[in-house]
Amino acid sequence: MKVVPSSEYIFSVYEAGRRYIVCLERKICTCGRFQHDEIPCEHAIAVLKHKNVTDLHPYCFDYYKPDALEKTYEVAMVPMPDKEDWTVPDYVLDEIVLPPRYKRLAGRPRNRRKKNADEKITVNKHSCGRCGQEGHNKRTCTFFPKEN
Repeated sequence: MKVVPSSEYIFSVYEAGRRYIVCLERKICTCGRFQHDEIPCEHAIAVLKHKNVTDLHPYCFDYYKPDALEKTYEVAMVPMPDKEDWTVPDYVLDEIVLPPRYKRLAGRPRNRRKKNADEKITVNKHSCGRCGQEGHNKRTCTFFPKEN
């Protein structure tokens, strides 16, 4: 990765023919991961290494710091009593819960996962089983003579 400073806080990072702009002051990168995950992305880490910054904590959201973990368990958590000791109100016991009236559609479900900006979009190109070239298949291959 090549890091080129534009100002004190803004840097251009060149990786695999693409340019990413990192702003350390606003904690954003054009790849989107720095602001989404709220921890430095690979481009921001490259900029911080370029600036010889060893402490990354100021660039991480508070949820990732040890203090936040301690505060999570600061409140006493009371375990649930045994199921036989539960007192369930009558109106809850009288409630009849039916399964949802949903019919699954026929066919394969669509892929709903959103790809990250840094994931490559691959195009499935078919290739010949004999010679490995694209644009034709094994049946129409003229590179190797047909075996009888």
